[in-house]
Amino acid sequence: MKHLLILPFLFGLISTANARVVYIVNHGRINIEERCQDGKALHQIWHMDVSGKVQELNLKGHGNKYFKNPELIPSDIYKSEKGYLCSQRQLTKKEREAYDNKFQ
Repeated sequence: MKHLLILPFLFGLISTANARVVYIVNHGRINIEERCQDGKALHQIWHMDVSGKVQELNLKGHGNKYFKNPELIPSDIYKSEKGYLCSQRQLTKKEREAYDNKFQ
């Protein structure tokens, strides 16, 4: 539940907070997977460095039909500010490290 309170702050730092299937990592502070059914076919990692600069990396399947309406994670489903259904989950340590390593 704590990560739900931090998420709006994170999105305030990101200019395009319209995540489809996005893995957000930033050195241990916020490490989540977010899925939104908003018709945008994104499949990306967003990496935030210590200064708050966000880098985006497209992953396999980026732009594919599946990512326009991804299957939501059954727990933590909510409605975004723009009215789309979204869900999120905390990344495991192994996932976080793997995604983080793509930016080193």
